[in-house]
Amino acid sequence: MKDSLTLTPNTSAWIRQHQLGAGTFGSVAKVINHETQQITAVKYIRPNKNYEEDGEIPSTAVREVHILKELNHPNIIRLLYVDFNPDDDNILLYLECMVIDLKRYINALNHEESYTYQLLSGIEYIHSRRILHRDLKPHNILIDYAGILKLADFGLARYYHTTDRTLTHEVATLRYRAPEVLLNAPTYSMAIDVWSFGCIFAEMCTKKALFFGESEIEQLYKIFQLLGTPTVELWSELSECLYYQTLFPKWTENKLGFEMPKLNMTDSQINFLKVILIYSPKRRPMANQLLKHPYFTYPMCVEKEIRPNATVIDRAIREQQRKMINA
Repeated sequence: MKDSLTLTPNTSAWIRQHQLGAGTFGSVAKVINHETQQITAVKYIRPNKNYEEDGEIPSTAVREVHILKELNHPNIIRLLYVDFNPDDDNILLYLECMVIDLKRYINALNHEESYTYQLLSGIEYIHSRRILHRDLKPHNILIDYAGILKLADFGLARYYHTTDRTLTHEVATLRYRAPEVLLNAPTYSMAIDVWSFGCIFAEMCTKKALFFGESEIEQLYKIFQLLGTPTVELWSELSECLYYQTLFPKWTENKLGFEMPKLNMTDSQINFLKVILIYSPKRRPMANQLLKHPYFTYPMCVEKEIRPNATVIDRAIREQQRKMINA
């Protein structure tokens, strides 16, 4: 465990520059210390109803702080300080400041092998510590001008125990949600993060979401149409899923090899994706296994020095700031 987590010694020294993002939890802003010129990002977590009633701190904030304290990896966002603002009861997480999220840069992304490897390395690291992220999506993946990628937003993360039987299914953004979650399986494992990774990988290659349903049932049908409707022969625990129905429409073919070339995916990319998007969670490869896949050995992506297009990043940042001002 790293020992860099401390209360910031002088909160009055930090000057807010501009907002980086916002969500149901609160907001994220870029700040600079006028004494040291250190730049960080601050995540402002708003109090919830339980705090207003009995002073209970949001469980997601407690969990995120606890987990980030334990993590130290080049592809994981680093927690620097924690603070509390008594004026508005906000919890403040001071984090490394990355310039942009993958969602805003994805259309300009090239050399996806390097970013894919870094993303998978971060996933492998948290899984080796029995941590599920549970909300992997391009918005929660950050990059900088040097081409470094980091996983962020651990608000839904939790420790995983094989004896767990009841886990919330209110996890992962719909487009990146694994079929076992959509079908309400009795439990789930680290395989849900691997499924999300596969969807993100496809999006990095094609510049569009792989599955884009507007509801859970539509999302399932989008998956079935591309991969074929799952059967108990392919996924032995399928019948245990609460929402599984034998009357689901029967799409019999896996069409990845037919549809993905239309979106300019290469054969090596498609072969890698086929390995990832396996229905059965028990048969879906773990992150450490995927890191050894031939996709990463030819070309040798880990030896490349890939820097993103700074002009595109700066333009995306200005657009984001404009949207924040007009919101």
